[in-house]
Amino acid sequence: MTAPAKRREPPSHDAPAPPRPARPPLRARSATGGFRARVGAPRKALNPRWLIAMALLGVTAFALSLLPGAPPLGSSLPAEDEILAYHIEPERDLAIKIPAEIDAVEVTTWAAVKADVCDSARRYPYGFVAAFVNERGKEVARHVYDLESRVSCDPDRPLGEGEYAARLERGGGAVTDPRSTLLITHDVLPQGGQVRLRAKPAVGSDGKPIELTILSRLEGRYQRSETSRALYEQSLDAEERRQLGRRVSALGFADLPEPARKELLRGWARRLEAGGREGIDYEMSRLLLRRFRMPFPRAEGRGASEFVIGERHAAALNFRGPLSLDIEGPPGRTVRVADGASAPASVELGPLGRATVRLSREDIRTVVIDGVGPDFGVRFGAPEAHAMQQIGEIVHPAMPPPAGAAPEPAADAPGAAPGPAADAPGAAQAAPVRLQTPPDVRIVRYLVLDPSDPVIARMAPGQELLGLLIRTEIETGGGANQGEATVVARWGPGPSERAELKVTLPRSRFEWWNDGLDASEPRLAILRPPAGVERIEITGDARTRMRLRTIEPGVNETLYRLPYRVTLAEDETWRYAPFDVSTWTDVRAFNLDDLERKERLSDLREQVRIERSGEGARSDADRPERILTPEHAPVRRRLLMPAWQSAGEPSPGDAWTPLLVAKDVRVDGEGARAGRLSVIYRAARASLGKEVAVRVDGEVALKEPIVALSGALRVAAPAGARRVEIEGLGDAGAAYTDAPPANGGAIVRRRDVFELTRARPMTYRFKQAVGETLHLVLFVVTPGENADYRIRYRIEGAKPASREAAFFRRVTILDGVLAGRGGDLTRATLWEAATDRRGTDGVGRGVIRLGDDLAPGERVVRLSLLGPQAGDAGEPAKAVWVGAVLVGQRAPGRDNGPRLWVEDDP
Repeated sequence: MTAPAKRREPPSHDAPAPPRPARPPLRARSATGGFRARVGAPRKALNPRWLIAMALLGVTAFALSLLPGAPPLGSSLPAEDEILAYHIEPERDLAIKIPAEIDAVEVTTWAAVKADVCDSARRYPYGFVAAFVNERGKEVARHVYDLESRVSCDPDRPLGEGEYAARLERGGGAVTDPRSTLLITHDVLPQGGQVRLRAKPAVGSDGKPIELTILSRLEGRYQRSETSRALYEQSLDAEERRQLGRRVSALGFADLPEPARKELLRGWARRLEAGGREGIDYEMSRLLLRRFRMPFPRAEGRGASEFVIGERHAAALNFRGPLSLDIEGPPGRTVRVADGASAPASVELGPLGRATVRLSREDIRTVVIDGVGPDFGVRFGAPEAHAMQQIGEIVHPAMPPPAGAAPEPAADAPGAAPGPAADAPGAAQAAPVRLQTPPDVRIVRYLVLDPSDPVIARMAPGQELLGLLIRTEIETGGGANQGEATVVARWGPGPSERAELKVTLPRSRFEWWNDGLDASEPRLAILRPPAGVERIEITGDARTRMRLRTIEPGVNETLYRLPYRVTLAEDETWRYAPFDVSTWTDVRAFNLDDLERKERLSDLREQVRIERSGEGARSDADRPERILTPEHAPVRRRLLMPAWQSAGEPSPGDAWTPLLVAKDVRVDGEGARAGRLSVIYRAARASLGKEVAVRVDGEVALKEPIVALSGALRVAAPAGARRVEIEGLGDAGAAYTDAPPANGGAIVRRRDVFELTRARPMTYRFKQAVGETLHLVLFVVTPGENADYRIRYRIEGAKPASREAAFFRRVTILDGVLAGRGGDLTRATLWEAATDRRGTDGVGRGVIRLGDDLAPGERVVRLSLLGPQAGDAGEPAKAVWVGAVLVGQRAPGRDNGPRLWVEDDP
């Protein structure tokens, strides 16, 4: 990583100015205003060699000052591209000759504005008028285009000294982000002619005029001949074909029909020149360009490195392992920190607006940070060594401590380890290098719906389903926690050739729109139009935002991009992480050019984070799930899977705490387990005939002879934190208790798994209600090793419902193969088959999805273990163990305890 550039601090207005050197006294002033030389000692003769050297230096400096584009010392970063841009002015036309060979003109515009400081929150409206003049000099059409843009810059640096999207080679001020407008010419100028552009007077939202200059680049879209198109198609490599195809369809380039491929390849762009003479008929400026865009909207007075949190908004940071996290913000404000699934702990920012929290979890998780009261800006940082614990595509700029400020003492946080703060008073005098750890925010573009002007979706050949990812905007000032979204899809004039969806969406704590409004959580709605439909018109409420999606052909899983390709807990998943391969892909609206011209686009800021599986899950009790038992009672075992529980986190009902060494656990004071501990153990063979003892707070609470290699103990213990130790099991023994660790730590979670062999299939039976979407999650265990497996599933008794005039949420694949490898999820222990080697059984996971595209009724899911495929490197497992959880359907009388094993069953 290259070292960040040092920020040049402006002079302080409070500091006294340095004294100026005393000037020599002036003896006399002539009548003409000149000065006489002072009377003094005679001057020495000047060496002529010095005169020659000074002359050479002066000529060199003068020559360097004339070099074009030479940036001043300390200026902004070098340009990645530069162009000559035409001025579009209100007093005269910019005339562009239009050849008959082109069918459209793409006009890219920037606005050069008067600005002294960086303010990316300010919007600059501008516009221009395009007059179309044919080859006989007659105006045949006139269109008005209204645009709006902003300046992308770094608010923590003065203008001209940081990042930018565009800037003038010479001159001050700022330049806005580019905007593209497509002028269709083939209908109005079939024989060619001119397009004359003239700027509209720019007026702000307050009605006052804005002083700005519109800069433009103009490109004509030419058409290739059949021969040229064929040659161009042959020259494209696989990646270029894929990029071209993705612009118009979810299908691959080769899957597009011949007319679609021709339409895609027939056009190419070339720069158009203005008519006349520079300086007389038009003006030009050299424009320097970079790909930078301002990533965060910001509130007035806050820098780009700040993040807004409060009662309604939260920041999500993804970490692996323990670290020390610095939080800086307004003094006296209260910040709440939740480390993973643990309960949040409150931390007050000290008099200097800073606190340090210690996060001690070892696993991969998301730390959620919000605040008490109205929104306020905060910064996050960590010591240089700890900053690398953050997961994601994050740039960590330097974050020096406040000048002259003593560090705040560390505050306790969820999972915090006791001990002095690393930066507490009395520590080393040299301040450690601290780096910013900003949240991982992605910018995603949505289409804005309109009740009368539709978004047009084109159905590619072979595309049966159209997905709509729907959100809505929610006003921030009214305190609303939900918003209404309305979508109407129409593919014909008849009353049955339409589908309508009205849904209430909860507000998101983590996402917001680029205009500052809150965003709702998303809803994926899927439409299956009748066969032969080629285009669908979509309208809706003006607050509704939408992305068009479809299933990627031949892709059955989502593969996240590195560094997000990490192992998460069994019931966790990434949300909004970038991916290399995905089952769903975005598709382009047919009228996207027109929507862009009308500014019917809205950017959403998404925070990449880890969440529990299921919709909006916050805790184990929020995840409707059922443990399923297969029919015909196959052989059953108990699987112990490693997990982690933070201090203060509610204990899942299927968790046990290892007692390999003395452990502090928390005994319940009420409920079915009040005042008691349950312990299961396995003893070494050499311990048979000896005694096993359980100590609670150092005292022997229970002692029994060991008559079998496994057993269960039930111990009375007072409620609260208790230190529990078990003795007499031998070096190869193991024991677990159902009490959670008092201060957080390692646990195991129990799953009931059943034997699946090639000769004996497995059957699950359950019901699915109207509109219910279910996930059948399978935990597949390969005993004693990591091994490949292939399981075929078939869903019987499921018929697709008639969905041509209605939206649904999930698509069902009735027959498929789950291929995986035991150990990809974790290594665990089959308890009843355990040997002296624990944690050697490989665990994988597969998901069978049952969508609401099915008619309600009974579902029968049959599993069968498949043999090796041709070319497999190794022999797959001849028997696996499978545990099934049905997510999305709460069982009657559900509790958090074990379903199939009683607590004292060995």
